[in-house]
Amino acid sequence: MKKIALITLVNVLCCVLPTLAGQSALPEPLVRIGVANDESEYLINGPVERINEGTFRFSAQPPWGWLTVGKDGEPLRELEDLRSFTICGWVGPTSLSVGSGGNRIVFNLNYNRSGFDLVHLQDGRLRLAVNEWPDGVRNDSSPGKLKAGKWTFFAVSYDGSGKKNNVCWYFDSPDSPAKLDRKTTYRAGPTGNDNGPLTIGNYNKTIHKHGTDRQFRGGMHGIQIFGSKRGSDGALDQPTIRRIQADSTTQPNFAQPLPKVRQTPPLHSTTQTDAAEPGVKVPVPPLGMRPRVVATTDGEIDDRCSMVRFLLYANEWDIEAIVYSSSKFHWVGHNWDGIRWIQEDIDKYATFYDTLKEHASGFPTPKELLDKVFIGNISNVGAMDRNTSGSDRIVEILLDSKPGPVYLQAWGGTNTIARALWKIQHRYPDRMQEVSRKAILYIILDQDKTFREYIHPNWPELLTLGSFRQFATIAYRWDQKIPEELHKHFDAKWMKRNILRDHGPLCARYEAHPQKGFRSEGDSPAFMHQIRVGLRSLEHPGFGGWGGRFIQEKSGSAVWKGARDAGDVCKAIWRFAEAFQNDWAARADWCVREYEQANHPPQARVAGPLDQTASPNDRIKLSAGHSTDPDNDRLMFKWWQYADVDTCKARVDISTVENGSACTFLVPDEPGKSIHMILEVTDSGDPPLTRYQRVIVTIVE
Repeated sequence: MKKIALITLVNVLCCVLPTLAGQSALPEPLVRIGVANDESEYLINGPVERINEGTFRFSAQPPWGWLTVGKDGEPLRELEDLRSFTICGWVGPTSLSVGSGGNRIVFNLNYNRSGFDLVHLQDGRLRLAVNEWPDGVRNDSSPGKLKAGKWTFFAVSYDGSGKKNNVCWYFDSPDSPAKLDRKTTYRAGPTGNDNGPLTIGNYNKTIHKHGTDRQFRGGMHGIQIFGSKRGSDGALDQPTIRRIQADSTTQPNFAQPLPKVRQTPPLHSTTQTDAAEPGVKVPVPPLGMRPRVVATTDGEIDDRCSMVRFLLYANEWDIEAIVYSSSKFHWVGHNWDGIRWIQEDIDKYATFYDTLKEHASGFPTPKELLDKVFIGNISNVGAMDRNTSGSDRIVEILLDSKPGPVYLQAWGGTNTIARALWKIQHRYPDRMQEVSRKAILYIILDQDKTFREYIHPNWPELLTLGSFRQFATIAYRWDQKIPEELHKHFDAKWMKRNILRDHGPLCARYEAHPQKGFRSEGDSPAFMHQIRVGLRSLEHPGFGGWGGRFIQEKSGSAVWKGARDAGDVCKAIWRFAEAFQNDWAARADWCVREYEQANHPPQARVAGPLDQTASPNDRIKLSAGHSTDPDNDRLMFKWWQYADVDTCKARVDISTVENGSACTFLVPDEPGKSIHMILEVTDSGDPPLTRYQRVIVTIVE
């Protein structure tokens, strides 16, 4: 035994030896797996590695694997009709990322009955279910008990005949004896008499149709199951559990460090900060009509970077105008980049327009784009003292008879938009209410005083989405806002491979940072919000999408500010970063590749209505089996609850079926509340592309 392991064992023994005097030998386990000698019979399925002293290491990435315990993979009858039992051992997760419903430590349910299911959840807690699927089960340890990269001893004892506090949870690290974490009441009776095969680290074959992504990620050692069919003696007491913990024959080699898998902070939040406020109605484009957009820009370097992306998505909107404007950073004579750079970008766009339009319909011709470029109020910061061709064009758009809202994007200051609104107020005051219902203002940073001093006081009903802080997610300091694990989708290597090199003259024009790669696109959320990818972000400012998520600045106000996901105002954007960066890379490919050589996004489809009602404890099933891909790529499905948006407080356990293309979950008992279930469909192309569908379930009495 190595020195560190010996010291650790001595420390444990020093703590527990006073309790050993006069006690009998350790009880015989029904199952003992992951030790050097005297293991139960088992079969390895998939890429599970056995290393020193019997530790089994499970991968943190697919393909997934598991151990089947017993002869020929048959159920273990000795685990049936247990009135009490204890499961214990050493676990060292390399990652706390989980599949839907938690990752399996031990599992011998027969589908969703007869047996037990011990899982760990993303927040490091363990959950035990007996004779039932863990949906709705709240028989949990405290959170934070498992930590990535560290060995932890755990034990859970269950007394099926007990009426109260019949489950005991124990944990500790290698250098101290196991302590009681908590007692829970869980009256599920004895284990059933029709168990499924016992598996370690994943599901058994009775439930593989739900997928196998619920794999434990990391090391397991000395997993033991004790039990009794007669009474409560299978629920071991604390002194016995401590003696098992101190048994050197069941300890891993603590001197061999566990790798800790670097991972993005959890996408699926465990705490809610800014739920989507109910009862909010906003104008949306009519069915079959693209969003109408006006982009105003001050020509800063990040505006110029954003314009590259904007033009590659020009088919997603009806572009009504692109307007030179000013800001507190840029105006004529002060850090001004002139009034030709947009036209020069469009000239570059013209060189690949014929190729681009083969990939998707709706791309405007270069001439159509050039005809939409106008000069707005650029003479000074906040200038709105006179009409300009840009402000007059905005007036025309807001007063025309076309249906649907108009999204006024302020990449710089709001002054040109303010002048247009001022003209309407003074020449067409009887149409102000109509315009307030038609226009939606999206502000990046608020870069002059015209919004606070003119627009909001005079147009209090004008819906305003203020990305006053959230835009910073992909602005100049993006590397401080986005988790490090996502930097690989923005760094210099990614930018050179996917955008800057061999992707045509417009992409080559992108002004990348020489070291960091991605420069800044603080203005891109203003139009990413209107890219309809299935997240329904246009229906409610609080729903969230690629362009961020919003909450009312004050109760009843028409001004909305960036909402926080799990307390992080940037997370509402970075949680989609891999998807929108891959999507941009595919668009860059469209500039230079024929249709058959490029990837195109899948079509995510959920059967039935996207707005549903259900009663508490109903079981909902959602199916995406009719989703398709234009390139006939293989599709991968993920279902997740957008808990940050929900008015419902409960977190549902999602079970997937039909190779993941369908999911089921139990509706919580929270009448009047809503659940946002997100389907995420990703194809197997290069780069992989993702589209979504959002199903909103309202819980009724």
